[in-house]
Amino acid sequence: MKEALIRINKEGRWFIQGEEITHRRTYLLYNKNLAYDESGRLILRIGQETCPVEAEDAPFVVKTLEFVTSEQGRLESVWLILNDESGEPLIPETLRIGTDHIPYCRVRGGMFEARFSRGAYQLLAPFIQHDEQEKHFFISIDGKKHPL
Repeated sequence: MKEALIRINKEGRWFIQGEEITHRRTYLLYNKNLAYDESGRLILRIGQETCPVEAEDAPFVVKTLEFVTSEQGRLESVWLILNDESGEPLIPETLRIGTDHIPYCRVRGGMFEARFSRGAYQLLAPFIQHDEQEKHFFISIDGKKHPL
C-alpha cells in the first residue's frame, strides 16, 4: 500500500496532496467510505480501490449537538451532528475528555472516534457536573451518571 496522500486535519477537513477537498459530494463520499484495513490502518475504500488516510486527530468531528430534555430539564439524550452532515445518538459510555480538555466519543457504531468542535463542547459544557466526593467529572443522561 502507498504512503498516505490523503490527510484529514483535526477540524475534519480532507486534503489530497496538500489541496483541500472542497467539492461537497466528494467530501461526503470520502467520509462515507472511510474504513480500517486488516492491520487497523485508516483507509479510504471505494469499490476495490483503497488508499491510506492519515488523520491528524480523530477522523470525525462533532460539529453541533441537539438535546432532548424532560419538562423538568433533565437531560434524556444527546444527538450528535458530525462533519459529514450525518447525525446519530451519543453513546454516553464512550464520552471521554482527552488532552487539552477536548471531549471525544465513539461514532458509527463505535468504529471511529470523533473530536468535539469548540462549538459542540460549549453546548455540552453546561451539562457536565463535578462529583466532589469522588473527585471526577460526569454527565448525567437519562438519570444515569457517566464519568468523563
